[in-house]
Amino acid sequence: MRSRRHWRISFGSLRFYGVLLLVAAGLHFIGSVVSYIPIVEPDPPPEVANDYRKKQVDIWAEMNKLLIALATVTIGAIGGYLLKADSAEPLPARQSRRAAAGWIFCALSLYFGYLSYHEATLMLSLGAFDSNSPRLWWPTRAQFWSFILSVVLFADLVYGGAHPRREDR
Repeated sequence: MRSRRHWRISFGSLRFYGVLLLVAAGLHFIGSVVSYIPIVEPDPPPEVANDYRKKQVDIWAEMNKLLIALATVTIGAIGGYLLKADSAEPLPARQSRRAAAGWIFCALSLYFGYLSYHEATLMLSLGAFDSNSPRLWWPTRAQFWSFILSVVLFADLVYGGAHPRREDR
């Protein structure tokens, strides 16, 4: 009986973040491979080229709006989860840290969304838009990854609340 218990592996926060790190490294590798695939750009007539640029701006703007909306919803979800928690018992410090970190990364996602929107506005005021420009590419990626980190922290907050540690039981 003891040997069975000895081999049982629990899925704690450390393992959660270890697996998450492996998944993030895999996704980064896939993104790197995809980014090295050459982009084939046709030579469209000028009126079609303007339509392509407009579509590029529209696609970028929709993604920016979506990430801003999702980060805002995540802020509310973290707050709702904390309000729903049993108010008779104070929230453990580790849970408070997870919630605070989730909020911080949501706020960073909103900031980077604003920054990329600002950079896109500047580009458009100059009559050009390039979603691959480093001035737009970096804030857009930072917006996405800070949002993903906030969702992961929220998931860990919920998981940690649903499965208390052995010493908490």
